[in-house]
Amino acid sequence: MKKLLPSLLFSACVLTAQAQWTNNAALNTAVQDLAGVTEATPMSAPGPTGGTWVSWFEQAPGSSYIMRVQLLDRNGNKTLGPNGLLVSANPQSTALYRYDLKSDAAGNAILAFQDTRSGSNTQCVVYKISPSGTQLWGANGIQLLDPAATSGLAPAIAVLNSGNVVVAWNSSGTGRPAVAIQKFSPAGTALWATPMRLQDASASIERPKPLPTGTDDVLLHYVRRSGAGLGVSTMFAQRFDASGTAVWASPTAVSDKAIGFAFFPEPISDGLGGYFVAFNSGNPASASLGDVYVQRVRQDGSTWSTSGTPALAGTATARFDGRLQYVPSQNELYVALTVTNTSQSQSGIAFQRLNPNTGAVLSTGPQASTGVEVFGIDASLYSAQALRDTGAGLIVVYTQNTSALNRLLAATRLSYSGATGTFPTGSGNIILSSAASEKLNYSALPYASNQLVVVWADRRTDDGIYAQTINDSGQLGVITGTRTGYPALPLTLVPNPGAAPVLQLSAGQAQAATLLVHDVAGRVVHQQAVVLPAGPSRILLAAPALAAGLYTIELSIDGFTWRGRWVKAQN
Repeated sequence: MKKLLPSLLFSACVLTAQAQWTNNAALNTAVQDLAGVTEATPMSAPGPTGGTWVSWFEQAPGSSYIMRVQLLDRNGNKTLGPNGLLVSANPQSTALYRYDLKSDAAGNAILAFQDTRSGSNTQCVVYKISPSGTQLWGANGIQLLDPAATSGLAPAIAVLNSGNVVVAWNSSGTGRPAVAIQKFSPAGTALWATPMRLQDASASIERPKPLPTGTDDVLLHYVRRSGAGLGVSTMFAQRFDASGTAVWASPTAVSDKAIGFAFFPEPISDGLGGYFVAFNSGNPASASLGDVYVQRVRQDGSTWSTSGTPALAGTATARFDGRLQYVPSQNELYVALTVTNTSQSQSGIAFQRLNPNTGAVLSTGPQASTGVEVFGIDASLYSAQALRDTGAGLIVVYTQNTSALNRLLAATRLSYSGATGTFPTGSGNIILSSAASEKLNYSALPYASNQLVVVWADRRTDDGIYAQTINDSGQLGVITGTRTGYPALPLTLVPNPGAAPVLQLSAGQAQAATLLVHDVAGRVVHQQAVVLPAGPSRILLAAPALAAGLYTIELSIDGFTWRGRWVKAQN
């Protein structure tokens, strides 16, 4: 029987092979669900040309866990064989802890987890895998060894704007637990002679989350846990330069509010080298109630305020699990959160808008305190799992209990003002998975290629991994026809029509990026590596081999997508 720990990304899942995305919410697409085999703790990351990387731990009866990864193409086809790629068969602990999966600008997967290959103690390891399944950093990956520690857990990854990769992890041994950090070149060469350590003689330093900033710097969000027993957990941030030297004179206190000992914050980019973070804390007016705060940490270490902004106010409800989405084109930050009655026996979902520059709540009247009601509090136990921008509005992915353990997985559509309208299909809410099963470990990618991909663990048969797509019109399955070309940020091309236009845009910091050209069917027909300076840029689009016609141009910068239409004239 698996042991579940506070650092654990709880297990799940089961299934049989399917090809392509399905439009059947009762079946869904089986990433992996072999009979009698446990597939658990899925994670996902964007793959090349609209694809999806999915990783999971797998255990056959009587065997240790192994790590696998699959790359699904834009239409949901498995590209790494029916069972995915075996990343590592090295022995695992009896417990499965948190791990991380990211992808770089070339579409490679970066995967970091822990195993016991060096003995009884867990140590972290990182792999880089190409879209063809090649182990770019060796068949056994790269061990993350801290000379000052005896074990490592819960690694987290940041792909820097330079293309280098930073991995941070919980490092334990003698003395207080610390955070270790190592930086790697794209080829997998360690760029620091030994891992840089963040430690405190009077407190445990843990739960690191690195984010890219500047050309080759990293922002590190982490937790300081002080006191006896479970202690008091508070959040801090520090910026490190390319050599690993702290940039700010002292770490920034993200908030004076404490978080739970098992709460893992998930910061998101602000597009300008900083980040936003939502976190669970206590209600200042009633210690028995949970509350959700939101904070911004800018690239210079400044914040909105000492505490951050409470998403809602008052003591009529308890609040948990804020899901963030920043939309630069609207210049607004959005949060969907789970709200409960004071006894937490019923729940619903609320929505709130914030000013990204000041943290001020933008809703007025009663909604300034209560937010927009997406689902009222009732015994269905609604719970927000993800919030994603489509370029034309927002999709909330949520669960609804049908029994003590079983849940439906569904989505609803909101306008940027929070209006709970309907999908263009005419249905207000779309069921993503109607299977009567226990579901957990949800992962939703950014909206891309005219679809949102949701991955989760599912116990409909035994433990397996499933996925489902939905587009902005509420359609499930493979999305056919011309891409809509909605702009998350408008991309200007001059001249347009033209044979070789110049793209005009602006980057928050210097970085490498990949420019993609899609035809009217959504296929990538040209890609071009570019290096952008900080500030305004002019990029020549040179694709002489393409025929005259209509194309969509796409470029991801600072964690956000720029998109525009190009009418190619004859060369």
